[in-house]
Amino acid sequence: MRGATDNLLRSTSTIDLKYWARDRYIACCVLECEREVALLDPGPSITINKLRLDLKEKGIGISDVGTILLTHVHLDHAGVTGSLLKENPRIRVYVHERGAKHLIDPRRLLESASRTLGARADETWGPFFPVPSHNLHVVKGGEEITVENRSFEVLYTPGHAVHHVSYFEQASEVAFAGDAAGVRITDSFVYPATPPPDIDLVKIDESLNLIEARKPQHLFLTHFGLVNKVEWHIAEFRKRLRRWSEYVRLSLEEGGDDLQLAMNFTDMVRKELSLAVTAEEASWFDRSISSRQNWHGLARYWRNQRSRLADAEG
Repeated sequence: MRGATDNLLRSTSTIDLKYWARDRYIACCVLECEREVALLDPGPSITINKLRLDLKEKGIGISDVGTILLTHVHLDHAGVTGSLLKENPRIRVYVHERGAKHLIDPRRLLESASRTLGARADETWGPFFPVPSHNLHVVKGGEEITVENRSFEVLYTPGHAVHHVSYFEQASEVAFAGDAAGVRITDSFVYPATPPPDIDLVKIDESLNLIEARKPQHLFLTHFGLVNKVEWHIAEFRKRLRRWSEYVRLSLEEGGDDLQLAMNFTDMVRKELSLAVTAEEASWFDRSISSRQNWHGLARYWRNQRSRLADAEG
Protein backbone atom coordinates (compact mmCIF):
# COMPACT_ATOMS: atom_id res chain seq x y z
CA MET A 1 0.00 0.00 0.00
CA ARG A 2 2.85 2.39 0.86
CA GLY A 3 4.40 1.74 -2.55
CA ALA A 4 1.18 2.68 -4.34
CA THR A 5 0.95 5.88 -2.29
CA ASP A 6 4.56 6.77 -3.10
CA ASN A 7 3.95 6.14 -6.81
CA LEU A 8 1.00 8.52 -6.81
CA LEU A 9 3.03 11.15 -4.97
CA ARG A 10 5.74 10.84 -7.62
CA SER A 11 3.01 11.34 -10.22
CA THR A 12 1.92 14.55 -8.46
CA SER A 13 4.21 17.45 -9.31
CA THR A 14 4.33 21.22 -8.99
CA ILE A 15 4.91 23.83 -11.65
CA ASP A 16 6.00 27.21 -10.34
CA LEU A 17 4.26 29.55 -12.76
CA LYS A 18 6.62 32.44 -11.89
CA TYR A 19 3.82 35.00 -11.99
CA TRP A 20 5.46 38.37 -12.74
CA ALA A 21 8.82 36.66 -12.00
CA ARG A 22 7.78 35.81 -8.42
CA ASP A 23 9.08 32.52 -7.06
CA ARG A 24 6.71 30.24 -5.09
CA TYR A 25 3.69 32.43 -5.72
CA ILE A 26 1.32 30.31 -7.85
CA ALA A 27 1.60 26.53 -8.11
CA CYS A 28 -0.12 24.50 -10.79
CA CYS A 29 -0.48 20.86 -9.78
CA VAL A 30 0.22 18.27 -12.48
CA LEU A 31 -1.51 14.92 -11.91
CA GLU A 32 -0.17 12.24 -14.22
CA CYS A 33 -2.63 9.44 -14.84
CA GLU A 34 -2.40 6.34 -17.03
CA ARG A 35 -2.74 7.95 -20.46
CA GLU A 36 -3.73 11.55 -19.78
CA VAL A 37 -2.85 14.41 -17.47
CA ALA A 38 -5.02 16.43 -15.12
CA LEU A 39 -4.14 19.97 -14.05
CA LEU A 40 -5.37 21.38 -10.75
CA ASP A 41 -5.61 25.19 -10.59
CA PRO A 42 -3.64 25.86 -13.81
CA GLY A 43 -3.21 29.56 -12.97
CA PRO A 44 -3.73 32.86 -14.81
CA SER A 45 -3.45 33.16 -18.57
CA ILE A 46 -0.53 35.58 -18.30
CA THR A 47 1.64 32.60 -17.27
CA ILE A 48 0.51 30.23 -20.05
CA ASN A 49 3.91 30.21 -21.76
CA LYS A 50 5.62 29.13 -18.52
CA LEU A 51 2.98 26.44 -18.02
CA ARG A 52 3.42 25.20 -21.58
CA LEU A 53 7.23 25.18 -21.29
CA ASP A 54 7.31 23.28 -18.00
CA LEU A 55 4.79 20.74 -19.24
CA LYS A 56 6.96 20.22 -22.34
CA GLU A 57 9.97 19.53 -20.10
CA LYS A 58 7.89 16.74 -18.52
CA GLY A 59 7.07 15.38 -21.97
CA ILE A 60 3.50 16.70 -21.77
CA GLY A 61 1.63 18.79 -24.32
CA ILE A 62 -1.62 20.67 -23.90
CA SER A 63 -3.13 17.95 -26.10
CA ASP A 64 -2.33 15.45 -23.31
CA VAL A 65 -4.41 17.35 -20.76
CA GLY A 66 -7.79 15.69 -20.35
CA THR A 67 -9.05 17.24 -17.12
CA ILE A 68 -8.82 20.50 -15.18
CA LEU A 69 -9.80 20.49 -11.51
CA LEU A 70 -10.56 23.97 -10.19
CA THR A 71 -10.73 24.71 -6.48
CA HIS A 72 -12.35 28.06 -7.30
CA VAL A 73 -12.51 30.57 -10.15
CA HIS A 74 -10.34 33.41 -8.84
CA LEU A 75 -8.07 34.60 -11.62
CA ASP A 76 -4.82 33.34 -10.08
CA HIS A 77 -6.29 29.81 -10.03
CA ALA A 78 -8.55 29.54 -13.06
CA GLY A 79 -7.81 32.41 -15.44
CA VAL A 80 -6.01 30.30 -18.06
CA THR A 81 -8.77 27.69 -18.33
CA GLY A 82 -10.49 29.19 -21.38
CA SER A 83 -7.13 29.69 -23.11
CA LEU A 84 -6.27 26.00 -22.62
CA LEU A 85 -9.63 24.96 -24.06
CA LYS A 86 -8.94 27.02 -27.17
CA GLU A 87 -5.94 24.77 -27.73
CA ASN A 88 -7.62 21.55 -26.60
CA PRO A 89 -11.44 21.64 -26.76
CA ARG A 90 -11.66 18.10 -25.31
CA ILE A 91 -10.65 19.15 -21.77
CA ARG A 92 -13.19 18.44 -19.01
CA VAL A 93 -13.40 21.17 -16.37
CA TYR A 94 -14.62 20.45 -12.84
CA VAL A 95 -15.89 23.45 -10.87
CA HIS A 96 -18.37 24.17 -8.10
CA GLU A 97 -21.89 25.03 -9.25
CA ARG A 98 -21.61 28.61 -7.90
CA GLY A 99 -18.44 29.22 -9.89
CA ALA A 100 -19.56 27.68 -13.17
CA LYS A 101 -21.51 30.74 -14.33
CA HIS A 102 -18.38 32.89 -14.02
CA LEU A 103 -16.47 30.56 -16.33
CA ILE A 104 -19.24 30.71 -18.92
CA ASP A 105 -19.53 34.51 -18.65
CA PRO A 106 -16.56 36.02 -16.76
CA ARG A 107 -17.59 39.69 -17.01
CA ARG A 108 -18.81 40.07 -13.39
CA LEU A 109 -15.76 38.22 -12.09
CA LEU A 110 -13.43 40.53 -14.01
CA GLU A 111 -15.29 43.62 -12.83
CA SER A 112 -15.05 42.46 -9.21
CA ALA A 113 -11.35 41.67 -9.58
CA SER A 114 -10.69 45.07 -11.13
CA ARG A 115 -12.44 46.85 -8.23
CA THR A 116 -10.34 44.90 -5.73
CA LEU A 117 -7.07 45.45 -7.60
CA GLY A 118 -7.66 49.06 -8.51
CA ALA A 119 -6.50 48.19 -12.04
CA ARG A 120 -7.77 46.26 -15.05
CA ALA A 121 -7.82 42.59 -14.15
CA ASP A 122 -6.87 41.45 -17.65
CA GLU A 123 -3.73 43.61 -17.54
CA THR A 124 -2.74 42.06 -14.21
CA TRP A 125 -3.68 38.43 -14.87
CA GLY A 126 -4.08 38.19 -18.64
CA PRO A 127 -7.27 37.57 -20.65
CA PHE A 128 -9.99 35.34 -19.21
CA PHE A 129 -11.72 33.59 -22.09
CA PRO A 130 -15.14 32.03 -21.51
CA VAL A 131 -15.38 28.27 -21.05
CA PRO A 132 -18.05 26.51 -23.15
CA SER A 133 -20.77 25.11 -20.93
CA HIS A 134 -20.51 21.66 -22.51
CA ASN A 135 -16.95 21.34 -21.14
CA LEU A 136 -18.08 21.93 -17.58
CA HIS A 137 -18.67 19.22 -15.01
CA VAL A 138 -20.44 20.97 -12.16
CA VAL A 139 -19.97 19.69 -8.60
CA LYS A 140 -21.55 20.51 -5.24
CA GLY A 141 -19.37 18.50 -2.86
CA GLY A 142 -19.59 14.85 -1.94
CA GLU A 143 -18.97 13.53 -5.46
CA GLU A 144 -16.25 11.07 -6.44
CA ILE A 145 -14.27 12.05 -9.54
CA THR A 146 -12.30 9.41 -11.40
CA VAL A 147 -9.55 10.36 -13.83
CA GLU A 148 -8.37 7.03 -15.23
CA ASN A 149 -6.45 5.37 -12.35
CA ARG A 150 -6.93 8.22 -9.85
CA SER A 151 -9.98 9.03 -7.72
CA PHE A 152 -10.74 12.26 -5.87
CA GLU A 153 -13.45 13.07 -3.36
CA VAL A 154 -14.90 16.55 -3.80
CA LEU A 155 -15.13 18.50 -0.55
CA TYR A 156 -17.21 21.69 -0.42
CA THR A 157 -14.89 24.07 1.46
CA PRO A 158 -16.28 27.64 1.41
CA GLY A 159 -15.00 30.43 3.62
CA HIS A 160 -12.35 31.86 1.32
CA ALA A 161 -14.86 31.87 -1.54
CA VAL A 162 -18.46 30.70 -1.62
CA HIS A 163 -17.67 28.45 -4.59
CA HIS A 164 -14.50 26.88 -3.18
CA VAL A 165 -13.99 23.12 -3.26
CA SER A 166 -11.06 20.93 -2.27
CA TYR A 167 -10.19 17.49 -3.62
CA PHE A 168 -9.02 14.58 -1.48
CA GLU A 169 -7.18 11.63 -2.97
CA GLN A 170 -7.34 8.81 -0.44
CA ALA A 171 -4.74 6.70 -2.24
CA SER A 172 -2.04 9.40 -2.03
CA GLU A 173 -3.33 10.91 1.23
CA VAL A 174 -3.25 14.38 -0.33
CA ALA A 175 -5.85 17.10 0.21
CA PHE A 176 -5.69 19.59 -2.66
CA ALA A 177 -6.85 22.59 -0.66
CA GLY A 178 -6.54 25.59 -2.99
CA ASP A 179 -6.81 28.61 -0.67
CA ALA A 180 -8.89 26.90 2.03
CA ALA A 181 -5.82 26.35 4.24
CA GLY A 182 -3.84 29.51 3.55
CA VAL A 183 -0.35 30.23 2.23
CA ARG A 184 2.91 28.54 3.19
CA ILE A 185 6.31 28.70 1.51
CA THR A 186 8.43 27.08 4.26
CA ASP A 187 7.79 25.17 7.48
CA SER A 188 7.88 28.29 9.65
CA PHE A 189 4.70 30.29 8.96
CA VAL A 190 1.14 29.74 7.71
CA TYR A 191 -0.45 32.92 6.34
CA PRO A 192 -4.29 33.05 6.19
CA ALA A 193 -5.64 34.37 2.89
CA THR A 194 -8.65 36.60 3.64
CA PRO A 195 -9.30 39.00 0.75
CA PRO A 196 -12.83 40.29 0.06
CA PRO A 197 -15.58 39.66 -0.78
CA ASP A 198 -16.51 36.19 0.52
CA ILE A 199 -14.55 35.67 3.76
CA ASP A 200 -16.62 33.79 6.34
CA LEU A 201 -14.78 32.74 9.50
CA VAL A 202 -17.34 30.15 10.56
CA LYS A 203 -17.27 28.47 7.15
CA ILE A 204 -13.47 28.52 7.07
CA ASP A 205 -13.43 26.62 10.35
CA GLU A 206 -16.02 24.12 9.12
CA SER A 207 -14.05 23.60 5.90
CA LEU A 208 -10.87 22.90 7.85
CA ASN A 209 -12.82 20.36 9.92
CA LEU A 210 -13.90 18.64 6.71
CA ILE A 211 -10.32 18.45 5.43
CA GLU A 212 -8.97 17.28 8.80
CA ALA A 213 -11.57 14.51 8.97
CA ARG A 214 -9.93 12.83 5.94
CA LYS A 215 -6.62 12.66 7.87
CA PRO A 216 -4.45 13.83 4.97
CA GLN A 217 -0.69 13.39 5.27
CA HIS A 218 -0.04 16.14 2.71
CA LEU A 219 -1.69 19.34 1.56
CA PHE A 220 -1.37 20.79 -1.90
CA LEU A 221 -1.60 24.58 -1.65
CA THR A 222 -1.90 26.77 -4.72
CA HIS A 223 0.32 29.12 -2.68
CA PHE A 224 2.55 27.07 -2.55
CA GLY A 225 2.92 23.44 -3.46
CA LEU A 226 2.93 20.06 -1.73
CA VAL A 227 3.55 20.28 2.04
CA ASN A 228 3.39 17.91 5.00
CA LYS A 229 3.17 18.53 8.78
CA VAL A 230 -0.58 18.85 8.22
CA GLU A 231 -1.68 18.89 11.88
CA TRP A 232 0.82 21.66 12.67
CA HIS A 233 -0.19 23.58 9.55
CA ILE A 234 -3.90 23.60 10.32
CA ALA A 235 -3.31 24.43 14.00
CA GLU A 236 -1.09 27.37 13.01
CA PHE A 237 -3.65 28.54 10.46
CA ARG A 238 -6.48 28.47 13.01
CA LYS A 239 -4.46 30.22 15.70
CA ARG A 240 -3.28 33.01 13.43
CA LEU A 241 -6.66 33.55 11.81
CA ARG A 242 -8.33 33.84 15.22
CA ARG A 243 -5.76 36.37 16.38
CA TRP A 244 -5.83 38.44 13.21
CA SER A 245 -9.62 38.45 12.94
CA GLU A 246 -9.96 39.52 16.58
CA TYR A 247 -7.46 42.31 15.95
CA VAL A 248 -9.62 43.55 13.05
CA ARG A 249 -12.85 43.26 15.07
CA LEU A 250 -11.43 45.33 17.91
CA SER A 251 -9.96 47.92 15.54
CA LEU A 252 -13.41 48.43 13.99
CA GLU A 253 -14.95 48.91 17.43
CA GLU A 254 -12.37 51.59 18.22
CA GLY A 255 -13.22 53.33 14.95
CA GLY A 256 -11.11 55.34 12.57
CA ASP A 257 -10.27 55.69 8.93
CA ASP A 258 -10.18 52.41 6.98
CA LEU A 259 -6.92 53.31 5.29
CA GLN A 260 -5.20 53.90 8.63
CA LEU A 261 -6.72 50.78 10.18
CA ALA A 262 -5.49 48.67 7.24
CA MET A 263 -2.03 50.22 7.57
CA ASN A 264 -2.00 49.42 11.30
CA PHE A 265 -2.93 45.82 10.49
CA THR A 266 -0.12 45.63 7.93
CA ASP A 267 2.37 46.90 10.52
CA MET A 268 1.16 44.28 13.00
CA VAL A 269 1.59 41.49 10.45
CA ARG A 270 5.08 42.71 9.53
CA LYS A 271 6.13 42.69 13.18
CA GLU A 272 4.76 39.18 13.64
CA LEU A 273 6.62 37.98 10.57
CA SER A 274 9.87 39.60 11.71
CA LEU A 275 9.74 37.55 14.91
CA ALA A 276 8.81 34.25 13.24
CA VAL A 277 10.66 33.94 9.93
CA THR A 278 13.87 34.88 8.17
CA ALA A 279 14.26 38.33 6.63
CA GLU A 280 14.06 36.74 3.17
CA GLU A 281 10.77 35.02 3.95
CA ALA A 282 9.35 38.17 5.57
CA SER A 283 10.26 40.10 2.44
CA TRP A 284 8.53 37.49 0.26
CA PHE A 285 5.27 37.82 2.19
CA ASP A 286 5.49 41.62 2.16
CA ARG A 287 5.99 41.67 -1.64
CA SER A 288 3.60 38.88 -2.53
CA ILE A 289 0.55 39.19 -0.27
CA SER A 290 -1.49 42.30 0.41
CA SER A 291 -2.11 42.55 4.15
CA ARG A 292 -4.29 45.54 3.33
CA GLN A 293 -6.62 43.32 1.25
CA ASN A 294 -6.66 40.74 4.04
CA TRP A 295 -7.75 43.48 6.46
CA HIS A 296 -10.55 44.52 4.10
CA GLY A 297 -11.77 40.92 3.81
CA LEU A 298 -11.91 40.48 7.58
CA ALA A 299 -13.43 43.93 8.10
CA ARG A 300 -16.16 43.13 5.58
CA TYR A 301 -16.93 39.92 7.47
CA TRP A 302 -17.26 41.70 10.85
CA ARG A 303 -19.33 44.51 9.38
CA ASN A 304 -21.69 41.98 7.81
CA GLN A 305 -21.99 40.23 11.17
CA ARG A 306 -22.78 43.51 12.87
CA SER A 307 -25.39 44.34 10.22
CA ARG A 308 -27.07 40.93 10.61
CA LEU A 309 -27.18 41.36 14.38
CA ALA A 310 -28.75 44.81 14.04
CA ASP A 311 -31.36 43.44 11.61
CA ALA A 312 -32.20 40.61 14.00
CA GLU A 313 -32.59 43.00 16.93
CA GLY A 314 -34.60 45.46 14.85
